[in-house]
Amino acid sequence: MTCEWICEHWIISSFIALGILVIAVRILTPRRRKSMPDDVVLVHSFPRTSFAPSASPFVLKLETYLRMAKIPYEIDDSSVFGKKGKIPWITLNNEDIADSYFSIEHINKHFKVDLDHRLTNQQRATSRLLEKTVEENTFWATMVQDLLFDHCDESMEFQKIPTFYRFIFKFYLIRVVKKYRWGHGIGRHSSEEIRHIGTTDLRAISVMLGDKQYFMGDEPTRVDATMFGLLGIIVFGLPANASSHKLLDTELPNLVKYVHRMKERFWPDWDNILVNSDKKKN
Repeated sequence: MTCEWICEHWIISSFIALGILVIAVRILTPRRRKSMPDDVVLVHSFPRTSFAPSASPFVLKLETYLRMAKIPYEIDDSSVFGKKGKIPWITLNNEDIADSYFSIEHINKHFKVDLDHRLTNQQRATSRLLEKTVEENTFWATMVQDLLFDHCDESMEFQKIPTFYRFIFKFYLIRVVKKYRWGHGIGRHSSEEIRHIGTTDLRAISVMLGDKQYFMGDEPTRVDATMFGLLGIIVFGLPANASSHKLLDTELPNLVKYVHRMKERFWPDWDNILVNSDKKKN
């Protein structure tokens, strides 16, 4: 029995180590810089998926913002991480900018864009607090909790993640994320407590939206890119039994309608972008 246990775990560990090595080589190997025209943003991202243009709410946020601001961009889906060890990041006129927040700040300054120009100072402050709440709290208590901890197997099946990468997810990525969550603080709570935090956040977000078309009124603003990034993944990227998806589907219909409203307005090519989608239009 001991020999069998050692053999089995050695095989699994070797398989995982090989997978990590392959991914590390892919990420760290220098690639020829894609030549871009002036004033065209290159978004460094993960590959497209079968359920959304990106599995990352931060990539979806950044792409949506570029579409809202009508700024030309292209995608580099080679999964190369930026100088801060994060995705997404952008290249604009041969200058690299890391992090989705600072990428948008740089885009606004370079292109002289301000999607919040109609907002009052109080509305701008509300948008800022809402954006940071979603990215620094709700993200961890909903999508991450459902995807990696409560419904990991179902989520990977739903998202059609290849078997090879499922091993990486379950035996490596989850361990890494656990350390991040512990340092963040939310990982020190029980799963039940984390789900309660996420549920409370989503209900509050639903109240903030109310019956408005967008979070700050009749027209979309910067915060809507962030809200769509996370809510879009919850609606389209999580299985039906995931707690956050189920909450939106059964109790918070205004958020679901909002997601579809944003998708229809800014992503008319959504189905054509998806990988192996049976909804692609000719």
